[in-house]
Amino acid sequence: MPSIRSTDGTEIDYRTAGEGPTDLVLMHGWAGSGAYFDDTIEHLDRSRIRAITLDLRGHGKSGRSESGYTLDQITDDVMAVADAAGARRFVLVGFSMSGKFAQYVSSAHPDRVLGQVLVAGCPAVAVPLPPELVADWYGRAGDARRMAELMPPYMTQPVTPERLQRFGEDAAGIPLVALRGTMDLATSTSFAERLADITAPTLVVGGRDDPMFTPDVLEAVAAPLGARLEFLDSGHEVPLEQPARLAALIDAFVAELTATAGRQPVSSPGA
Repeated sequence: MPSIRSTDGTEIDYRTAGEGPTDLVLMHGWAGSGAYFDDTIEHLDRSRIRAITLDLRGHGKSGRSESGYTLDQITDDVMAVADAAGARRFVLVGFSMSGKFAQYVSSAHPDRVLGQVLVAGCPAVAVPLPPELVADWYGRAGDARRMAELMPPYMTQPVTPERLQRFGEDAAGIPLVALRGTMDLATSTSFAERLADITAPTLVVGGRDDPMFTPDVLEAVAAPLGARLEFLDSGHEVPLEQPARLAALIDAFVAELTATAGRQPVSSPGA
């Protein structure tokens, strides 16, 4: 699998799937990796889409950086991957905490982001969590079984034990500094004033029964962006619980974007 060095020298791992003319860059959630989207990517129309997944710094196969957990550095990481993959313009997908990070990327690079899909996405404002809850999550670091046990309370649709185990194993490999760094970034930062800089059409997708980012929260995320809002029969883990339905929404969103652009490819490998 390829990797690229970001602006601070940290290696960011990424992979591609599909040969379509429209690039889709997918950013995973807390304690995850690019592999979190595998089920969704299986259902995408890869004759029209090339999916590019990356492991955030400290996650998956990316470098175990002790620093760089800032919105600007995460943005540099994403853009380094996009450049390395030849994604001149792309549709950005951000899940959970990366829903927040994706909005920052879109505000920083409106010329590069053709559209954005925020899936159960974190708002652009601070989202404080109970300290005892966060302490419990941090206390699971390095323990695959206990990390996997975090998932079911936030799900309403069945996910195979094998899939949960895979998540737990990925999560257990993430150092505490990365878990803390990304959590602090998602919960304590605010950049609502930058939302006006986002020009990309936006689709917000959520779970009707998501206990983390409820429909009311996602309505507040969608409103300042003028985004279309879609709810699925799901909890928080939409890409695992409803991968086919999510893929269908992404496919339709990309088709609409490319039709608006005159049916011209918005990116091409190696461009």
